[in-house]
Amino acid sequence: MTMCRHDLMREIQTLSFACHDTALYLDGHPNDARALSYFNAQNAKLTDAVAQYENNFGPLTANSIEYSDSWTWIDGPWPWKYEANAEM
Repeated sequence: MTMCRHDLMREIQTLSFACHDTALYLDGHPNDARALSYFNAQNAKLTDAVAQYENNFGPLTANSIEYSDSWTWIDGPWPWKYEANAEM
């Protein structure tokens, strides 16, 4: 099941925060196996969510555009624009 753009972006933001926060913790506690397992699980979910978003709604960053004969990053609303995240 494909989530709507808004819900999927919220999921990406949540997972991104969890990964970033856990990475900061792991910087000080590199041998914490539970934290590392949690990070790996959340990071895998984040990777999947980003792939799902980009497959359905386009790239989240300029680094993930598909290269062609034109600069496709400008196509459609950017992910941080209201139009891209407003409930339709």
